[in-house]
Amino acid sequence: MRGITFSNLLKGSVIFTKGIVILSTLIMTTVICIEVILRYVFRHPLLGMEEIALMLMLWLWAFGMAYSSERDFHISGGLPTKRQSIQEIRNLAYPFICLVVSLGFLYLACVYGQWTVKQGVESLGLRIPWIYSVAGLCLGLLLNSVYLSRQAVIRVRAFRKARQERANEH
Repeated sequence: MRGITFSNLLKGSVIFTKGIVILSTLIMTTVICIEVILRYVFRHPLLGMEEIALMLMLWLWAFGMAYSSERDFHISGGLPTKRQSIQEIRNLAYPFICLVVSLGFLYLACVYGQWTVKQGVESLGLRIPWIYSVAGLCLGLLLNSVYLSRQAVIRVRAFRKARQERANEH
């Protein structure tokens, strides 16, 4: 029997992440459309639709961020320089900076999740435990951190390879 490899685990997490993004987008869009129709056509809004949309939006944001990190689709700026060495260092530092920020937000989300459980925080209308939203946020940030770590390793290897190739040329 074959064991689970990191590569298979990574592929499964990417499929899971993409599925959550697609599912939360579809459900959130449906909820918002139903709410608009009920509110403005029938003049009878349904209680709690905004809460559901907000919770789904948090999941969409967290998992969308993780998916874009895995695909290396970040929005990034550049330095106006023609020196290749500065561009290489910027490309090398970028995933590390993002990783530190992601881990910071992951820590804060986990602390917030513990607080919501301890305090028993619920949504106002439907009384849904708020930890369901925070759990999605924590899981999305965790996946984002894993994907950024992978990107950092890839960039370090590319940086070393480029340096070695330049050294061999001289």
